[in-house]
Amino acid sequence: MYDVVIDRLDHQGRGIGYIDGKIVFVKDALVGERVKVKIVRENKKFYEGVVVEYYSKSNERVKVDCPYYDLCGGCDIMHMNYSFQHDYKINKVCDIIKKFVHDEIKINEISYDNQFYYRNKATFHVKEGIGYYKEKTYDLIDIDKCMISSIEINNVLNILKKMILNNIESVVVRSSFYDKSVMVIFSVVGKVDEKYLIDSLKDNVSSIYIKGDKYKLIYGNEYIIDMIGDKKFVISPDSFFQVNTPMAYKLYSKVKEYAGNLDNSNVLDLYCGTGTIGLFVGGKTIVGVEINESAIHDANINKELNGISNCKFICGDSGKVLKRLDKNFDVVIVDPPRSGLSELSINEVISVGADRVVYVSCDPVTLARDLNIFKEYYNIQEISLFEMFPNTHHVESVCLLEKKS
Repeated sequence: MYDVVIDRLDHQGRGIGYIDGKIVFVKDALVGERVKVKIVRENKKFYEGVVVEYYSKSNERVKVDCPYYDLCGGCDIMHMNYSFQHDYKINKVCDIIKKFVHDEIKINEISYDNQFYYRNKATFHVKEGIGYYKEKTYDLIDIDKCMISSIEINNVLNILKKMILNNIESVVVRSSFYDKSVMVIFSVVGKVDEKYLIDSLKDNVSSIYIKGDKYKLIYGNEYIIDMIGDKKFVISPDSFFQVNTPMAYKLYSKVKEYAGNLDNSNVLDLYCGTGTIGLFVGGKTIVGVEINESAIHDANINKELNGISNCKFICGDSGKVLKRLDKNFDVVIVDPPRSGLSELSINEVISVGADRVVYVSCDPVTLARDLNIFKEYYNIQEISLFEMFPNTHHVESVCLLEKKS
């Protein structure tokens, strides 16, 4: 055991201190706190530890009401008060941008909404109970409620806990903030009693799938529908949709603001998923590119659902598709996965020569890496932050780049 004073926080929200000059990362510890630490992992360059006892506590610490917080790992900064969570994320992005981009960039205050019950999707594992895996293990935590999942998801969880879930490995529950509809997807091994699943859930859900080698609809609607602003979007079993619908509206509104007046603009939406951003922001013409075939299928449904005819979606790798496209675009919007843009995609976006690039990112480190390449050709005007994932160290951002003259 070691006594440690926490000096600062790392990018995962862990406290940082020192033991005999060697850095130690301490989960659930805040700046200024003096704690007794047990080492759980030792590396040549650092230790990882857990708090055994708090000698002093930060004023920014709050009581965590979730009974699974110390075990689950789904939320990692719930012990920070909500306002301090925002400050932490702003400072984190500022530090990353300063370290990797080496330029002074305006970073706006974080936009936020509800701290709890915001997620529209949850994955529960089944193993002599139903719940989440304990952090970094496959040991099941049997839970009664998830404080960051929607009320509708928690209602379904209560029903699932009373059911016999033989030959079921996991259950994905998706909900709509628009009409409160719910979809349930059972991942199965072997045969299951479909009638039993339907009878148990049909009064509380809109759609039930089972998934073995492929998805099979056994009850209700093929998809559920949610809204972002005045646009409707379908949600299929495996389609990507922002997990925090109210915050998605704020984020998409900022993308639209950064894109400017699009009445006479040709818009390219790379990594478009189910077409949500492109359809939301509009344009004279819109081209969306996405590698996931089922997402493109849903994007075309979304286009019809919203009566939008000046948009087309192309299935394929963004960089490779763009390489062969006629590059007549005024605005490019990119929303890549956590790994950021591929080198090919960056080069092809630069070759378009669009007046504006709007970069949506869920990882400030890969954003900073990519901005380092863009900044030779584009001025990085500002970055806006969005609290898409309260109580976790993750943060969403939107960056505006304008072509250098």
